[in-house]
Parts: sequence; C-alpha cells; structure tokens
Amino acid sequence: MRLVRLEGGAPVLEVGYSRILFDSAWGTGVRCISHAHMDHAGSPGSVNLMTGETMRIFASRRKYYKKFIESPLGVKISILEGATITALNSGHMLGSSLFNVEADGLSVVYTGDMNVYDSILQKGAEQLEGDVLILEATYGSPVYKFPERERIYYEIVKWVSKTLAQGEIPAFKAYTAGKAQELVALINSTVQTPVVVGPEVFSVSRVYKNTYPWMDFLRKGSREGDEALKGGAVYISPTIDTQTLHGRRLRWALVTGWTLTHRQEGFSAYFPLSAHSDFFGLVSYAKNSDYKTVLTIYGYSPVLARHLRRLGLKAYALEEKMQIRL
Repeated sequence: MRLVRLEGGAPVLEVGYSRILFDSAWGTGVRCISHAHMDHAGSPGSVNLMTGETMRIFASRRKYYKKFIESPLGVKISILEGATITALNSGHMLGSSLFNVEADGLSVVYTGDMNVYDSILQKGAEQLEGDVLILEATYGSPVYKFPERERIYYEIVKWVSKTLAQGEIPAFKAYTAGKAQELVALINSTVQTPVVVGPEVFSVSRVYKNTYPWMDFLRKGSREGDEALKGGAVYISPTIDTQTLHGRRLRWALVTGWTLTHRQEGFSAYFPLSAHSDFFGLVSYAKNSDYKTVLTIYGYSPVLARHLRRLGLKAYALEEKMQIRL
C-alpha cells in the first residue's frame, strides 16, 4: 500500500496500481461499502464489496448494485492481487462493517460509521489491531457524551406509556434504516402495544425480520395498521407526516444523538439515541489498540485528532492532510 488520500469526502487506498475506495469516495476501483445508509452508498458502477444484509437493505430502498460481491463478516476476501479485505462488525446497524485491508505487510482498518456500545439489536464494534486506523469522528467532540443506552431506553418506554395513557399516539421521527428498527425492537420488548411504521421503514424492517424474526410491526395504510392506530399504537416515521391519525393526536419525539446540542421545534420529547459512538467511545477505541497511526474522518475530525495527539497517539485529520503516505 502506498498512500491514503481523501477523494469526494471519503478515503481511498492505493494498493499497487489498484484502488480501494470506501463508501462514497470518488472514482472507480474496488469499493467497500460499510453500511446501508444512502450517504455511504457510492457508485453502482464500481465493483462493490458489502455484506449481504447491506445489499438487501439497499435493495429494499430501490438502490441496486449489478457488480456486487458479498463479504460475510469475518471472511477474508482476495479480490486484488497481493491484498485481502475482511469485513467485521462495526455495531452501527444490521450488516454494518469495519474493513481490514491487508497488503504489503501493512494492515489498514476503516471503521465507517461505528458504535462501540451494545444495543438491543447489535453487539458493539469489534476491536481490531492494525498499523493504520481510519476512524470516523461524527461525534468526535467532548460535548458528545451520551447517557447509558439502558437509561435512554427507560426514558423512551416511560414516555410511550405516559402518552398512550393520555389517549394520544406516541410518534417517533427516526432514520429509516437502523434507528427505526431499534425502536421497533425496544417497543416490542417492553410495551404491550402494536407498532405501526411508515412505508419506507416497513420495507427496511422486513429485511431486519429475516435476522430478528420476533420483530413485530405493521405498515401505515394497511388495514391492520390503521386498525391498530385507531385502538392506540406507537408510530415510527422518518418525517413528521401528520399530526393526527384516525382522530387521535400524535405527540412527536425526535430520536438522534444530535439532540444533545441541537433541538428542533415541534417535538414533545428528545432522546439522544445514536447508532454512532460518542466522543469517549471513539477515544477508547483508538487507545485500546496498538495502531501506529490514526486518521480521523467525518464530523469533528480535527477536534478528535488533536485530542488523540494530546494522549500521545500519532493522529491526523484526513480533511487537513488530504493525503498520507504509508
């Protein structure tokens, strides 16, 4: 491996005369897609390496890849001469993966979006050893310290129960893929009430149900879903698409880690539930491995890199360096 460069806001590795692109990086080559969120989808024209779950979630959202190679977690893939790529759990959502690229005696680990903490559906990210760590920094500022997940779950369930008792519908604005399904699983496991989801969330949730067959949800607009809403149910949607359903008022809650610092108007409750690591989880992940170099990317990348340097790590923000020779 010769160098890491930033192209199109995402990293590219040069391996001999070949290129390994991560997520939405520009250009052609072997593209490693870490998870099924649209901002990481990349170009369908590349040779695309991802887990089967990631591919199926994309397909449920009408994003298709003709040149697709499945990369099961923990299996080394030899797709380029002299290089192997291994996908491992990143803890972000179903099918999400870190990528460990090994070539020329070096190991480079790209985290993509990562969560080191366990959730009701996902185990936390796998801790890897290597030479270079490319570490996401979405919440890479010390202001982002999330409460313990169990505490957030408790507050969500308490709010749901209170809202239902008042004859209103608890409604959550949450990301279509990942966050919405975590909420479905939480409500299924704690509150004896139906869960109704918008059409896009329903499509992704059906993919999740292949892995978690106990998940139970209904589609808004279906006969069963509408009947459930009339009698009292939880509603989950990526947008605030209505204020009343079948004569019942909706009380909306916003579910994202950004609620720690940004609160939009129009919500009755805010829950800082995130599929990312907070600042302290990111620092712990970098410190607990023996990487020679840490390259931060996305979000608060320069802030996180400066903090890691103060801890004695060799760390750079890719947005500031743009290119690192290995």
